[in-house]
Amino acid sequence: MKKIKILIALAFVSIAVFAQETTVTTQFHKIKVGHSVAYTDASELFINKFFPSNGGKDGFIGYNITGGKHNGEKLYAYDRGKSFTDRDNSTPPTIDNIRWSDNWNTTVAPHVESNEVDVLVYRSDLSNSKFEDRADKALVTEYTIKGIGNRKPFTDILKRFPKVWDKLGYKIAIYTTITGTDRMMSVRRLPNGWKELDTTPDFAAAYDELYGKGSYDRDAIVVSNWWTRTDRWMQTKNTRLTSK
Repeated sequence: MKKIKILIALAFVSIAVFAQETTVTTQFHKIKVGHSVAYTDASELFINKFFPSNGGKDGFIGYNITGGKHNGEKLYAYDRGKSFTDRDNSTPPTIDNIRWSDNWNTTVAPHVESNEVDVLVYRSDLSNSKFEDRADKALVTEYTIKGIGNRKPFTDILKRFPKVWDKLGYKIAIYTTITGTDRMMSVRRLPNGWKELDTTPDFAAAYDELYGKGSYDRDAIVVSNWWTRTDRWMQTKNTRLTSK
């Protein structure tokens, strides 16, 4: 009886652990015209002074953005892998917090025209690329969710996509927003670079091969009723804007 109770307790602990979300914070910086060089110099010093990588676990990953609504801007990913419980246990204000805030305000902020921040949740059930996987280049597509009501039919179809991506050789991570408008981000990681975009396999044909003839046309109607593509950009890792 004692063993059974222990097993039940362990099961509840496991459920609690695996139920935690995996999140990341992203921030776009629109740089003032003519300030690009000064911005990069100041940001590089700021990032490495106050937010070291600690072996790649912490710090900032910076990207150059090409195309879309944020063309020419810089994108940062940080607080990577934190659960919402981790975010609850934030560090209280300290003299170090004040120092980096003051440094930001005096060295980096003067070169920034505007910024935009979101907290994203990684969706392992909709991805075929792990959260911790990395690529210096990626094609990111933003979809805005427009449907209202029971999402299960929509989500059930999205859960079919990873097998299609496996078949096509794509590596895609899916994120949903917890802030701002209701959006979904599809991050196609390109470990072999932009040349992966030179070929465009037939997604619909691969979908039908896996799920039956006519499946794509049928399911595409459901999906199109739930989302619409609202942005797409190319992002390239910027080593100067990435913690070392």
